[in-house]
Amino acid sequence: MPSLPSPSASVEARKTLMILRSTRLFGELGEYDLNNIARCSELRSVPKQTYLFHEGDSPLGFYVIGKGIVNVHRLDEAGHETVIRIFREGESFGEFLLADDGRSPVSARTESAATLMLVRRADLARLIASQPEIAMRLLASMSRHLRTLVDRIGSLQHRTVAERLREWLLLRCPEREGHRPINVRLPAKKYLLAAEIGTVPETLSRTLTRLREDGWIVPSNEVITVCDPKAFASAELGA
Repeated sequence: MPSLPSPSASVEARKTLMILRSTRLFGELGEYDLNNIARCSELRSVPKQTYLFHEGDSPLGFYVIGKGIVNVHRLDEAGHETVIRIFREGESFGEFLLADDGRSPVSARTESAATLMLVRRADLARLIASQPEIAMRLLASMSRHLRTLVDRIGSLQHRTVAERLREWLLLRCPEREGHRPINVRLPAKKYLLAAEIGTVPETLSRTLTRLREDGWIVPSNEVITVCDPKAFASAELGA
């Protein structure tokens, strides 16, 4: 008689499926496909400031974020870090590694304690080889994922830094339809917020100062107080 899975294994399996369902990349796949991909994956609890891989490495696969923040970046010749993108819960990164056995052009580091799911490249490749139809469903899902990213880039280009910052703040206001002030916690490093909204730290600082002077926010080292979320949401912020 086959042995039953341990309770801890069952809990981890359910958690893996829950993370897969919540991601933009896999969220539209059916239960059968999700279970197959879950078998190619493993959950990892990763401390803050841990490198998942460095530029030039050949990672074992790509990652899905169940919880936490990951900074994907490159270093220039002088050793200065350029943030490519900040990834958060429900997002995935490193998918290009599926089709490329070469070296990673970027590094990835956790900016907070994180729960990550590693989708192992070799196991996923074997799954696709045995069930080619899953490749088409995965490609369709990745295509929709890419289209969403392209739309986001287009949206960033047509909005001011102040408008992008407002959106970032309001997404983190649980009661943004009200007039009561709400505190929004900032990333530990301001340049991470600048990277998330597609600007540089100097421009972010000027924008924070202007919005403070206009009475919309009260920034401090750790939080930004949105003074009147409802009015802020419909305000004309200018350039």
